[in-house]
Amino acid sequence: MAALVVSFFLAPYLVQSLGGARYGVWCVVESVLAYFTLFDLGIAACLVRFVAKLHPTGDRNELSKLVSACFGLFVLAGAGVMLLGGALVPFVAPGLERELNEAGDVLPFMLLMLANLAFTLPLSVFPTILDGLQRFGTKSAGRLVCLALRVAGIVWVMETRPGLLSLALVFTAANLLEHALMALACFRFLPGLRLSHKLIDRPTLKEVRGYSIDAFLAMIAGRITGQTGTIVVGGFVTAAAAGHYAIAMRLVDMAKNLLRAATTTLTPAVSEREAVGDFDGVRRVLLEGTRWVLYLVLPIHLGLLFFGAPFLARWMGNSQYAEWCYPAMAILSATLTIGVAQSVASRILYGMGKLKLFARLALVEAVVNLALSLALVGPLGPVGVAIAVAVPNVLFCLFVIAYACRMLEVGVWHYLRVGWLKPVCVTAIPAMVWSFVAPVEAEWFAIAFGVGIGLVPFVLGVAAIELAPRIMLIRTGITRATPVTQSGRITAEA
Repeated sequence: MAALVVSFFLAPYLVQSLGGARYGVWCVVESVLAYFTLFDLGIAACLVRFVAKLHPTGDRNELSKLVSACFGLFVLAGAGVMLLGGALVPFVAPGLERELNEAGDVLPFMLLMLANLAFTLPLSVFPTILDGLQRFGTKSAGRLVCLALRVAGIVWVMETRPGLLSLALVFTAANLLEHALMALACFRFLPGLRLSHKLIDRPTLKEVRGYSIDAFLAMIAGRITGQTGTIVVGGFVTAAAAGHYAIAMRLVDMAKNLLRAATTTLTPAVSEREAVGDFDGVRRVLLEGTRWVLYLVLPIHLGLLFFGAPFLARWMGNSQYAEWCYPAMAILSATLTIGVAQSVASRILYGMGKLKLFARLALVEAVVNLALSLALVGPLGPVGVAIAVAVPNVLFCLFVIAYACRMLEVGVWHYLRVGWLKPVCVTAIPAMVWSFVAPVEAEWFAIAFGVGIGLVPFVLGVAAIELAPRIMLIRTGITRATPVTQSGRITAEA
């Protein structure tokens, strides 16, 4: 959550410090380099699942073999990043520099960010282990420290020597420090953990491959779906337009990732329950997890629609950003609620290792997304790309939810009644309030006041729906357990 808050405040600051065109280049480079994270190969998801299954047994030898195998594969992947990226970047950088109409630091910036990714790939086994151990507090504490240092470094370089290369230096130093802290934490929680190439054997590699292939295919689909839009807009329109599209997408993704970060914690919990055959517990994770994330995401979704335009104007400090970004943002927001609900369902699939069909249909979605983006960017620009992203994603999310329900033998109507009915009903309260309040002025106070008068009755409604029945149940239990005599004294039951 802290990272998303920081990203929220840094976006307009970086636009002003770097300039619109250079910020657009930054967004395009981020999207290009995001494809190199595919060298993760699905290994991280595999590591989370098997750490969660092996740690409770106390078998440190098997765990060390698994971690060593994953670390070795990541070292090879990092080398692949440098080889492929080193060959590709010199061809991409000159085109981006022409967008700036000046000889700049795009090439060294891209090479440094590439090296950053290559070095942190092997080190990523350590935060992944912490996920498998469900040590989320320790991981968050380390990230908060490094996040604070990174923000301080960004502000310092932007105030003294603003540029893409200096920004990359700050990101690289902060990432290396963060992963070093995660490594120390891992060896503290797993004192018997060993890393050695001698522990890598064929059966362990085969086990990793069996799970990671499907996770890797899902990653490919995710990168195409999430990052291609910015690249297509940058390639067929302008770098500035890519920046506008990226801002719209980033605003929706901030809300989506805020809740997805919470749902990722479900994967090891599902793996533990599945390992002991507690399928009723897995069903509760699906239904209750869906209901609670919907309580959070539905008002955010409506808030973006009602207050998105004045928010963009005030956030970016320019009223034109509402015109440039809001249409694409409104379309992309269609993926928000259903995407977060799908995130809970997909955690069930990841936790149980049921990824084959999920991964392949994700690839189908990605191909349709790319084809529609290329077809619509010409006549409709960024709005066309937003449509191309939203439509197949909504259909894919609906399928994943239905697939998870079928796998757990949860009826669709039962899923909707338990997971969706209460959140949808209570969200009608802010929807009615905001329909009378909006539109508002592009000022922080007006936006906050408008949002607040809808959220207050919403929170009260959630409390009434969720807490009141539990309080009544507790009181009923106390009354039955401690009957009162005619004299008014509580008597103890035999």
